[in-house]
Amino acid sequence: MADIDQIVNIDSKISQRIKELRKIHKLTQPQLADKLSVTTKHINNVEHGKARLSLEKMIELCDVLDCSLDYLVLGKSPAGDNTYIPDTIIETFRSGSEKEKALLSEYLNLYAKMRK
Repeated sequence: MADIDQIVNIDSKISQRIKELRKIHKLTQPQLADKLSVTTKHINNVEHGKARLSLEKMIELCDVLDCSLDYLVLGKSPAGDNTYIPDTIIETFRSGSEKEKALLSEYLNLYAKMRK
């Protein structure tokens, strides 16, 4: 059975991912609340780890934020496998400038060549 610290840590990570994805999608808390038919205060509390969304609302949220439930809850890659992809890489590809995306892509291609 998970202890309270593990649960708090999971809630904190979920809250952080929700906030990051909301910002990446350029949504305000009121806009996200409207899309989920909840109050802005509830979204604020969710993002601060003071409240949780129901499973049904989490599924709706994944649709709104274009992410998987695995990513939102567990931080797993969008491909749904167990491969760890750092959030900074995912965030750069989602919201970085074209120059940042090109540089990161070039770096990853070079890294892949080095591993062969």
